[in-house]
Amino acid sequence: MTSSQDADRLMELLPKLMRGIHAYERNFFTCENITFPQLWALDFVHEHPRCTMHQLATAMHSRQSTATGLVDRMQRLNLVRRERRRSDRRVVCVSLSEKGRSMVRQITDQRRRMIRRLFSRMSERDRRQYLDILGRLVEQFSEPARARTGGHP
Repeated sequence: MTSSQDADRLMELLPKLMRGIHAYERNFFTCENITFPQLWALDFVHEHPRCTMHQLATAMHSRQSTATGLVDRMQRLNLVRRERRRSDRRVVCVSLSEKGRSMVRQITDQRRRMIRRLFSRMSERDRRQYLDILGRLVEQFSEPARARTGGHP
């Protein structure tokens, strides 16, 4: 198979994979009234406690005003808290509320169950190979890799 054919095959498979994951997770999101952007923000804030609004917007590749609207909605759902930095009152930090931490745990557990179920149907060798390749693809989107390639993976 040529690299062009591989690219075509990947373009065919990725949307199907994402739709499958989306369908599996949709039940949780529907019950909890949470959107995918909110989930991404929860994940980021969980990994970066007390991050600034600027850091969140940068991580989500959005404008700060967009991130502010997202955090407004998440705050109304009692998923996050905002505080101003004591050293610089202009800087707003975001952290998870107890409800937000609980939701992250539930979503993580749900994802883990889904992945275990999917991986249980694969050999250990296939799982390792899949994770190795996926890790290499993720590395190509990292900052150093993008800098080496002029901003493109």
